[in-house]
Amino acid sequence: MHHDIWNYDTPQIPVLMDVTVDGEEIPAVVQVTKQAFAYAFNRESGEPVWPIEERPVPEGLMPGEALSPTQPFPTRPAPYDMQGLTHDDLIDFTPELRQAAIEALDDYVIGPLFTPPLHRDNDLGKVASMWCPGDVGGTNIDGTPAADPETGILYVTSQKGCGSRIMVPGVERDEREPAQTGTTITKFAVGGFAGVRRVQGLPLFKPPYSRITAIDMNTGEHLWWIPVGDTPSRVLEHDALAGMDVPNTGTGRQAAQIVTSTLLMYTGEGSDGTSYLFAVDKATGERLGRVALPGQPRYGMMTYMHEGRQHVVIQAPNMLMTLRLAD
Repeated sequence: MHHDIWNYDTPQIPVLMDVTVDGEEIPAVVQVTKQAFAYAFNRESGEPVWPIEERPVPEGLMPGEALSPTQPFPTRPAPYDMQGLTHDDLIDFTPELRQAAIEALDDYVIGPLFTPPLHRDNDLGKVASMWCPGDVGGTNIDGTPAADPETGILYVTSQKGCGSRIMVPGVERDEREPAQTGTTITKFAVGGFAGVRRVQGLPLFKPPYSRITAIDMNTGEHLWWIPVGDTPSRVLEHDALAGMDVPNTGTGRQAAQIVTSTLLMYTGEGSDGTSYLFAVDKATGERLGRVALPGQPRYGMMTYMHEGRQHVVIQAPNMLMTLRLAD
């Protein structure tokens, strides 16, 4: 990133995996991101596995803020979740919901990836801008990727989400602090949060709200994707969708994942909010089973063999949940 103003820190662990690209064996490191890009490098030389291009991005409108005219775009793999925001990305279960979503965005600037924040009292007369992915879009701290050393496939979890802030003069922001330690060093600062997340209680975007994408890191190609968990009951039971065959939207939460020689296991929720450990065919994404969990998982998991039985340990707030196969 050049001059990051979007909160696009790298939130996840870098993944080490050996891949074969065009017949060449490459010791790779892959970094998944909030931008919904997977950046792949040779971990010994630092060279990109595939070219990363500098492409023009939108200019900023805030006085005194000098943004980079370009940002790095990997040519492979393709983005694995929504980047930028257009009307085509909005909820479309019914024409009425789509129109309501469009109208809800009238007061905001929307656009491609790297659409910059906007200040209050701007010349456009807009409340703020919305950049997508945002703080909770793409891959974040609780969306652990999983690499399969046998196949070179990387399983990436992500969610749709945009960010929006109203920028105000830095001096005004400082005056809100009761015990200042100095004077402002920025002309503008974050004055508050804005944006649109829901329309009539439903997510702003088309589903899936969160997903897992299987990416062959030997070729950079996407193989398949599946929603994370099941459609929430608040969507299934919404009055505006009565009688409609709603596809699996995913929960809107990211998954912890781990891959074995036979399965991809991930954490997610059923429609009623129950937490589960799901098992899918790692080659196709077909769901094979699920096991209810005693708490809501977050961050990661591990698996190991002990006395001939497989154990799975799953992280959760303030505890670990351990499962094991029966005799």
